[in-house]
Amino acid sequence: MLDAPVSGGAPQAEEGSLTIMVGGDEQAFRLVEPLLLELARTVRHIGANGQALVLKLATNISLAVQILALSEGALMAERAGISRALALEVMTNSVIGSPALKARAPLLLEPGRPGWFDMRMMHKDLQLALDTARKLSVPAPSATATDEVLSTARELGYDHRDIAAVIEVLERLSATPADGGRHQTATPR
Repeated sequence: MLDAPVSGGAPQAEEGSLTIMVGGDEQAFRLVEPLLLELARTVRHIGANGQALVLKLATNISLAVQILALSEGALMAERAGISRALALEVMTNSVIGSPALKARAPLLLEPGRPGWFDMRMMHKDLQLALDTARKLSVPAPSATATDEVLSTARELGYDHRDIAAVIEVLERLSATPADGGRHQTATPR
């Protein structure tokens, strides 16, 4: 048996550029590697069963924290009078512009559009990651803070919205809308 979690969303699946992390017997991995390479650009044997899952959870900590941080920065820029579109363009083309942030930036501009990784699934992965970190005695302060925001998002009804909708959650948590009260925050979809 092999475990083979993937990293990447619908666009990466469609273009065949997923990353597949595989845990289990290396000989078994070598047998299925050609098939997995048909589905993904990167296929890596990680180690024993379960280790690929741990690496997937570690990856999702970073993804969730990055999207939350980008949302915080974009909202702060917007509150200072900079358009969200301009802030996201500059931020994602700066040193912080990871592929994940570049791919999600359009969803922060239109957080109601269909997404790739919903809040409920990200929250589940983050809670599994936090449980794993505790078992391994690894402090996870950024994951803990992100978990709190995702808990709030779920309480507000954002379960089936893409993780990028976290920017709406931050707007709802703030006392003053970015446009001085002229904008009604969208309700969750």
